[in-house]
Amino acid sequence: MSTPPPLPSATLLAAERAELEQILRLELLEPVFQPIMDLRSGRAIGHEALIRGPRGSTLHAPSRLFQAAIRHDHQLQLELLCRKCSLARFAELKPGGLLFLNVTASLLSSPDHQHGFTADLLRQLDIPLESIVIELSEQHPFDHQGLTRAAVEHYRSMGFQIAIDDLGAGYSGLRLWSELQPEFVKIDKHFISDLDRDPVKREFVQSIGRIGRNLRCQILAEGIERYEEMRALQQMGIGLGQGFLLGMPSTCPQPLLRPDQIRRPLRVRSGQAARQLFHLMRQPMQRLRG
Repeated sequence: MSTPPPLPSATLLAAERAELEQILRLELLEPVFQPIMDLRSGRAIGHEALIRGPRGSTLHAPSRLFQAAIRHDHQLQLELLCRKCSLARFAELKPGGLLFLNVTASLLSSPDHQHGFTADLLRQLDIPLESIVIELSEQHPFDHQGLTRAAVEHYRSMGFQIAIDDLGAGYSGLRLWSELQPEFVKIDKHFISDLDRDPVKREFVQSIGRIGRNLRCQILAEGIERYEEMRALQQMGIGLGQGFLLGMPSTCPQPLLRPDQIRRPLRVRSGQAARQLFHLMRQPMQRLRG
């Protein structure tokens, strides 16, 4: 059993806190966006907003940035600033399509959470509300009093779409899916890595795809890094994809593949299908001769 990394010393913690508070005060975050691709048409349907700390900072990496925010009780402040900076940059870029915004589910029930914060920003930036997808991570489960679920329903009643992130990374994903009935479900990248070589992973993904089709929920595969993984997903009918193969997180995002490189190649008709087509084509000629 692995042991957690030791906490930084008091001196390092003090320096980390000062750096974090400067980032928050001066709004020094850098939003980046990763394309989300339609695996059928080969075109981008939107982007996920991600965040980076200042370049050269010890808090540049998002994992370190958010760990520091949790340690120093600034998680909500950081999340709201992430949302503000991401929406402002999205309004500048005008890439079109959907914008997936990460929201920590456990913070929605916080008494300090600013209700109406996102909708007000959208109005100020002239971004259509229906283009925003609120992406909830199951790593932050719903509280037992149901307050977070009520907050999610509040978002939906305003017109936002809902996505569950990292399905399969924890224990509550299927429960959240059944309770919330989101418009999108994102499959954790663990199940996508080497999917084409692993029959167990394929069984899981096929089951998720089947549930999604029955519930009219769009399934999005995260972490696609190889052509073979993408082709396996297409064969299983998974409609949306995201990953380094398709597009990197960037301040000015661009898909890395052309639509024709993404679209599933047309299969050559089987001999039987070709014979059936030939027979149908001959029927009008035979009637004319008769």
